[in-house]
Amino acid sequence: MEYPKDRNLYRPPHVFVDNNKYFIVARTLKGQHFFDNDEKKQILYKSIMDSLEKFDYICDSWVILDNHYQLVIDVKNAKNLSDFIQLINGTSSRFLNLLENCMGRKIWHQYWDAILDSDESYWTHVNYNHHNPVKHGYVAKMKDYKWSDFNEHIEKFGELAVYERFESYPIINFTSPSETMG
Repeated sequence: MEYPKDRNLYRPPHVFVDNNKYFIVARTLKGQHFFDNDEKKQILYKSIMDSLEKFDYICDSWVILDNHYQLVIDVKNAKNLSDFIQLINGTSSRFLNLLENCMGRKIWHQYWDAILDSDESYWTHVNYNHHNPVKHGYVAKMKDYKWSDFNEHIEKFGELAVYERFESYPIINFTSPSETMG
């Protein structure tokens, strides 16, 4: 297979619409596991939280894995979405490279976004965030993964409500909540 000379053809298109919920996925370069311990994940977590505050975006759900992060966010001013991602990725790269004495190393590849335009789409993506550590084999139960907001959702909405949302809004490659929630 021949690839087009214009590599930009492989970049996903971004749609910017104000006052919407967005699902964001940002992957590391070649899927490398740059964020493979708590100290490194904390760098990324702080970059995300500081960027949310700066851009006045509200995060409804998040998960950080070794080679990517996923967010469900409420975006008021969508024209700033690329700058928001650039701030997260730039700040986390800078601090990770300082930590590992690898200045100038490229960490992030690109990001994908999708507008969540229905309750079904919204809750399916929140559930996907929560289930992602189980899907990738980090933990057997969602509550055991430290780098997601799953336990915050349990505290905020109650275990029964979260369980019912998994039943009402199932995800692809879904493992039964009774197997992964407890």
